[in-house]
Amino acid sequence: MLNLSDKRKTIVTNFFSLGLFQGANNLIPILAIPFIVRALGVEMFGMVTFAQSVVQYFTIIVNYGFDYSATKTIAICRDDREDTSRTFWGVISAKFTLFVIATAAFFLLSIGYYRIQEDYMLYLSIFAINVGYVLFPSWLFQGMENMKCVALLNFVIKLLGTGLPVFLIAAPEDYLIYASMPSVAYFLAGLFAFLYAVRRYGITKPSAEEIRRERDVQLRNGFPVFLNTLFAALYTVANLTILGFFKDNYEVGIYSGAYKIICAIMMVTSMPLHMAIFPSVAKEMEQSPRVGWIYYKRMVIYAVLFGVAVSLFTYLLAPWVSRILLGEQFEQSIPLLRLLSVIPALVIIASMFTVQGLYGLGFEKYAPFVGLCVGVICIGLNLLWIPQLGGYGAAYAWIVAQVFEILISGAIVVWNVRIIINGKS
Repeated sequence: MLNLSDKRKTIVTNFFSLGLFQGANNLIPILAIPFIVRALGVEMFGMVTFAQSVVQYFTIIVNYGFDYSATKTIAICRDDREDTSRTFWGVISAKFTLFVIATAAFFLLSIGYYRIQEDYMLYLSIFAINVGYVLFPSWLFQGMENMKCVALLNFVIKLLGTGLPVFLIAAPEDYLIYASMPSVAYFLAGLFAFLYAVRRYGITKPSAEEIRRERDVQLRNGFPVFLNTLFAALYTVANLTILGFFKDNYEVGIYSGAYKIICAIMMVTSMPLHMAIFPSVAKEMEQSPRVGWIYYKRMVIYAVLFGVAVSLFTYLLAPWVSRILLGEQFEQSIPLLRLLSVIPALVIIASMFTVQGLYGLGFEKYAPFVGLCVGVICIGLNLLWIPQLGGYGAAYAWIVAQVFEILISGAIVVWNVRIIINGKS
């Protein structure tokens, strides 16, 4: 059993491993943007970005929330090869089933939505990335706390999927290359990760009946997380989607410049932080609620300080970052980037209450309620503000939504932990 010092060392190692590679992962697409925009133009860039936001809803169906629910299962049973194998095949079976459902839904939407009909190959080439998501067992590596493997493979995905198009596109007509390369890269990396995981962890194949039972278990376990992820998309992705309904591709492109930088910053900071902490929080709470709560509160303090520092640096460096990475065509993105600079801190804090709190501490049943409340608020604000304020309306709605997520999920976590601890004292 690891002592506290060893746990801290594991978390720090995983965080910096993820942070280093995630930095490279997100610098690649950011550094590629000036070249891509010069080749595609801001409007075509905005059109592809809008299509990516639409397809992301289908990706949510395929991923379902296994990155948290299945990660937690693997973190608890990882010392038992038989249980690990059963979980592995159960999740893979569940993801394949969800992929079939998502594919059917995509084709139904393509029949009735004029934008997909106008450029069907654009949306189909982006949708194909979900094949890679079915294969890539990132949740297994996370549960095993083998974050180096995840980070390295993600680096390869970004290098092939976003870096390579810089050398392949030269005109607006090449937009399909830019749109389809991430799908190709994710499929290749997913296939490799699948085969590597089977060999690395000695995964054996249970009977068909065991796989079906485990698939159903994983679908039930992941459902609250899926709902919360779906609702969360209402205040992270929907702003971009709704903006595309009310504004032209140029304005979507300008907003996308600031949006992609903020997302890159969160991928470099928030994602590795929470992926590194999550398994240890889940395990501590499983062993002792009182000790787990003390450990969790310490992690929250560190995360808040870190998030504030990230947002402060983002605000101060916004003009320099925008001009250097996005280029002169995105000059209008600078005020938006400064406005959105508060988002990394809010997301890090909110995730400490949702990812680490609701999921890690065992309160998953409240996640859909939180997501629904915050999602409805954000959708309403987007519909109210975007027609008049454009990208600024989307930014304000995102900020308000994150504040509400912190307040609601934080109150739920504190209330329930106190009940558990007092009941066992």
